[in-house]
Parts: sequence; C-alpha cells; structure tokens
Amino acid sequence: MLDLVVLGIVQGLTEFLPVSSTAHLVFAEHFLGIRRPGLVLEGVLHLGTALAAIVLFWPDVVRLLKAGLTLVTRRGSGSGAAADPYSRLALTIVAATVVTAALGLIFERPLERMFSSVRGVAFQLIITGVLLLWHREGGQRSATDATVAEGFALGLAQAVAIIPGISRSGTTIVTGLRLGMQRTEATRLSFLIAIPAIVGAGLLTLRDAGRATAMGYTAPQFAVGFAVAAVVGAASIAWLMDMVRRGRLMYFAVYCWAVGALVLAVVR
Repeated sequence: MLDLVVLGIVQGLTEFLPVSSTAHLVFAEHFLGIRRPGLVLEGVLHLGTALAAIVLFWPDVVRLLKAGLTLVTRRGSGSGAAADPYSRLALTIVAATVVTAALGLIFERPLERMFSSVRGVAFQLIITGVLLLWHREGGQRSATDATVAEGFALGLAQAVAIIPGISRSGTTIVTGLRLGMQRTEATRLSFLIAIPAIVGAGLLTLRDAGRATAMGYTAPQFAVGFAVAAVVGAASIAWLMDMVRRGRLMYFAVYCWAVGALVLAVVR
C-alpha cells in the first residue's frame, strides 16, 4: 500500500510537468525495488491523473463533448463547426488521438521493452530537456484556433512521448508553442489532447490485471494509488499553469538534465 502511495505521489507530481512521469515511475520502482506486473501499475496511476485533468478542465470537456455530438448528428454539414469553435477543437483532438493510438499500437512491444532499461530512460529524460529548449515564444493563437492538420502534428509529438523518458506534456506544449499559440493556450491544449490518450492507454494496460493479482497486488492498493495520483495531479496542473504563465520552461529543462545525469551516474 505504501508503495502505491509513493508511486501515486510521483505520478501526480510529474504527469503534467514536462519532466516525464514515466521516467520518474521507472526510477522510483527501481530504487524502491517494486516489482512491475507489466504496465498495469503505470496504467492505473495514469488514469488517476487523467481524472484530475477531466475535473479541472470540466467546462472544456463538456463543450467538446457537445461539439462532437453536434458534428456527429449533423453528419458533417459544417454549420455546427462554423458556429462553435469547439467543433474544430474536437476534430483537432480526434486527429491527435488517432495518430497517437495508431503509433502506440504499432510500436507497443518494442516500447514496452524500453521500460526495463533504467539507464536508457535516464538518457531519454536528458533528451526531453533538450526538446524543451526548442520552444518559441510570442504566439497569440488560442487552443480553439488549432486545425485538424495541427492535430496530426500534436498527435505525432504525443506518440513520440510514449518512449519512456520523453515527456508527453513537454513535447506537446513545445509543439503548440511552435504552432504560434500563447503559452497558457498551448498548455491547455496539451492537457485536453492528453485526456483521451491517457485514458485509452490506461485502460489498455488493465489486461495485465491478472498478472498483478498473481504477484500480490490488490484492488484496494490500486484504488489508493489512483486516488493519490488524482489529488496530487490536480495540484500539479495548477502549479504548471502558473509556471508556464511566467515562461519558466527552462527550469524544467535543467531539472531533466540533472536527474538524468544523476541516474546515469548511480545506475550501472
């Protein structure tokens, strides 16, 4: 139970920060000696942080669902999209999700094997720090200005972050900034496209639940980890929005380099 509490805190703190929650989970599991029953452990914790994003961005989620329903019921007539900017945003998120899901399923097995290399994950975390330097400031566009084509680009960025150690929020925020969005809007869009991706990937890992049970994990333990990740994740989102508003992504780049280098120095 204590292991799940610790991992829930780690996941909640790092899921939405551009520092790769997956890398931190791999490091925590390694140094705490926690046995991994496939990817179900990470999946349950990711579902907790997805819940945090859904709750904090509930108005956006509701408007997106309504816009998506309008698009479906009007069978692409275009009138709904013209009246509601959330219709185009919904299509953008669908495009991003399709790309992420397709690439994630195609490369699922090779990517899963990458979780076993702690040093490899540390090296990829250092790469995340480099990626954060690629951001561009001065954009004025909002999340609702994103196009379907840009959704594919964001989905590709999100798919790259399936590699453990590459930050999902980092790659998508930087991509949003490169597309000319305001800092807070790029971050908001990053969270919105994360919800279906995290939920889908988390649910997919539940197929390893039988292996987890055989290793001694219980439903109450997973429930605690899920709840802790959700609560801490909500606080993490609020803090990141403030940091992004102040334009301090460089701090996260330095953090990624420091942690990655430390793990490489310690783990042999």
